[in-house]
Amino acid sequence: MATLFKRFGFAAVVTLVIAAMALAVVGKSMFATEDKGGAAMAAKGPPAGKGGPKGGGGDAPLVIAGTVETRTFYDTVQAVGTAQARESVIIGAKVTDVISRIRFDSGDRVARGQVLVELASTEQYADLEEARASREAARRDYDRFQELGEKGFAPAQRVEQARATFERAEARVRALEARVGDRLIRAPFSGVMGLRTASPGALVRPGDQIGTLDDISEIKLDFDVSEALFGRIRPGSEIAAATPAHPGKTFIGRVSDIDSRVNIQSRTVRVRAILPNREGLLKPGMLMSVEARSNPRQALGAPEIAVLERADGAYIFAIEDSGGRATAALKFVRTGARSGGLVEIVDGVPAGARIVVEGVQRVRPGQPVRIDTRQSVAPSPEPAITPPAPPRTAPPTAQKAPATQSATPVPVAPPANAPESELRGRAEEPVAPAAAPGGQLPPVPAD
Repeated sequence: MATLFKRFGFAAVVTLVIAAMALAVVGKSMFATEDKGGAAMAAKGPPAGKGGPKGGGGDAPLVIAGTVETRTFYDTVQAVGTAQARESVIIGAKVTDVISRIRFDSGDRVARGQVLVELASTEQYADLEEARASREAARRDYDRFQELGEKGFAPAQRVEQARATFERAEARVRALEARVGDRLIRAPFSGVMGLRTASPGALVRPGDQIGTLDDISEIKLDFDVSEALFGRIRPGSEIAAATPAHPGKTFIGRVSDIDSRVNIQSRTVRVRAILPNREGLLKPGMLMSVEARSNPRQALGAPEIAVLERADGAYIFAIEDSGGRATAALKFVRTGARSGGLVEIVDGVPAGARIVVEGVQRVRPGQPVRIDTRQSVAPSPEPAITPPAPPRTAPPTAQKAPATQSATPVPVAPPANAPESELRGRAEEPVAPAAAPGGQLPPVPAD
């Protein structure tokens, strides 16, 4: 017996160990299958007609609704331009002399013809007085010889000499008056003075800057448009411009001129627009974002964040009444122009239709939804222009989402007749909501 155990005992032990390991693997697989089936049933929820909502999941997600309304849309061309004054000039002297008086200060509004700077002119005024005295003596001689000539007591040649002497004296007076005028620097047009760069007593030469003068009652805005797009712009076309200096404010103007040549290096055309600036908010040199608008039309509009983009087109979750409950229905829509956070809805939903704006990533087709009545979203009356971002010295601080939004996003299920590709929302900036309790809308959670 001992011999048999020594011969076959080791083999029996190895066989028992292998059998135990096989049983453990089989048992683990069976338990994993049961857990997976239970999790799938829990995720799927109860079947329709047995306590679960038809076509949807378990809980109805909280969403923010909006309305498809008629808005004005344009064919737009985006560009960046630089503001310039209607008229601009550097104030300087024509002659070399010393400044005796400065009659303006930085930021003053001056009228056309107003004296801004006086240069030393004592010598010039003395020469002018001498010339005026000589002109008066020449005028008396000319009058006397002319009278004698009419009576026949003076030859005509002598009368002509007296007349020439008087005219030379008159010309010299005008020349000296011009020299004196060169020492009075006047405003060539009405406008606003810039920073003063000289002081009384300073010696100035032609070309030296004393100050600047700008007429900013209107602003000339120059911007470049691609050769392929400038055909959409005509003189008189409306433009909307924005600047980081005045966030949230849009300046409306008109295209005044289009350059006659295309830049052969950049293949762009220079366009000039005129912006009214009665309040003086715009300054020459400002960087402004420009939206040139053409072909205005009335069409249905919806916030861009409500539109789901996929390979086969665009979709919107419309809110419908199903058995007394608000239900999300996936609708295919044809879209058009986009501007200021709005998208043009050409076809797919009627005017006044309620749609899901915030929370589209948590909704599935046919699923009941709960509408947040504290907040509402509607297209803005006028498309907003996004100003160019100002330079930052530090990264911006991210804002925390309000507590009304769920921290865990729920994936969106594709429609039954759609391909397996996943619906994806556009990563666009949300439209600013109309004034309502609740403040700013929270961002939509990403997939």
